[in-house]
Amino acid sequence: MGKFIWSDWGRLLALSAAGSSIWAFIFRKFFWDMIGGTLGTEGIIPGNNTKALVLITVKVPLLQIFTLLLGLLAATLDAPLPWLYGTAIHRSMMLRVILYFLTGFVGIMVYQTVECAVYFVIVSAVYLKAMLAGETIAGKTAVHSSKA
Repeated sequence: MGKFIWSDWGRLLALSAAGSSIWAFIFRKFFWDMIGGTLGTEGIIPGNNTKALVLITVKVPLLQIFTLLLGLLAATLDAPLPWLYGTAIHRSMMLRVILYFLTGFVGIMVYQTVECAVYFVIVSAVYLKAMLAGETIAGKTAVHSSKA
């Protein structure tokens, strides 16, 4: 049996999460509307304490745009274009840890991307584990540098 390569698993999971982040741009709903909300005839009516977040989610889709852009950036890092392939940005796992955690933080606010936000946080932890295991991204596959 071979060794488990954490960064390859993280790459596949990140591509899946990036693909599902597109749904946030199509459907607009704020996930945390139940906090302070009341039950009306059309469902949960958000309370006054979440008006700002409802504004940037439903009225002006800023969170969806950020989620879409961060998801496309994640897809670009894990399935790189030829001009990006092999550069320091493409090989940086720390950049991926920070980017995926940020994408998960932004995505958790939108109802349709809660699942991919959780996946992005998991991917962030997977790449952190890959860094601790001594893996590097060099070329098409990850390289495990430990002697075990």
